[in-house]
Amino acid sequence: MGFIPPTSFAWRVWRCLVRTQVAFFATPATPPAVDVLKLCDLPSPFPGVVNEYRPTILIDLTESEETLLAGLVPNTRKVMRQATREGITVQSVTPLTEEVWNAFLAAYWKLWHRKQKAGALGIGQIRDLIAQDLFELTVSRNPEGHILSWHAYVRTPERARLHTTISDIDPLRDTKWNNMVGRAHRLHHWQDMLRFKVEGTKTYDFGGVYRGTDDQEQMNIARFKQAFGGHFADTYDAVIPLTLKGRLALSLVAHISAEARAGGRAAGAHA
Repeated sequence: MGFIPPTSFAWRVWRCLVRTQVAFFATPATPPAVDVLKLCDLPSPFPGVVNEYRPTILIDLTESEETLLAGLVPNTRKVMRQATREGITVQSVTPLTEEVWNAFLAAYWKLWHRKQKAGALGIGQIRDLIAQDLFELTVSRNPEGHILSWHAYVRTPERARLHTTISDIDPLRDTKWNNMVGRAHRLHHWQDMLRFKVEGTKTYDFGGVYRGTDDQEQMNIARFKQAFGGHFADTYDAVIPLTLKGRLALSLVAHISAEARAGGRAAGAHA
């Protein structure tokens, strides 16, 4: 199973008091013996409860490599070739170790301080994924071994869904560095897709895509994802109380911060 990241005190108390199960991509065949069931990335809304709409982009990994490559916009193919010539490599760093986790956490904090709009990391959810053997972490590196980008995935035999992406873009460094990181990030997605394909995974899920027109930064990220081809898909998240305790607990959720419910942004700050 590897290293288990520590979570916030509030998350630990919640889980001690409220039995919770998280399921991805489909509803369990039989209701689990828990108080609260969280369903993530369903293909259609769960009836009778409020669903969170989450549009995404899916890549069909059952297509041939040639077809997948042809689906990329020409500039993406160009910069990936350049990244390969520069000696950028991509690899999985699973199973998770404490050393790897601390480096991942440091990269997240660097991103958070740079953007100020980065969401909570969701350490509690990552713990759930590790417990179910559904978490995978991959990195891209330059020839000197420096990590240029991180990809965290929810990984099942059928599907690999992006949970978190972090790249080492740094406004304090020169354009040459940041352009190299951008190229590495594109190659990182492509190499992950190819490895997942070889291992029999059928779908690469970009983990969400912005469909609005008000946030320029999110629109740029959406264009980045669309450059890999694929198609838009609708997914839904739902939280279902299965017991009276679950219903009472969820009625109190509005009084608990989203960060605390997610397990804290960083265990180092919320031990």
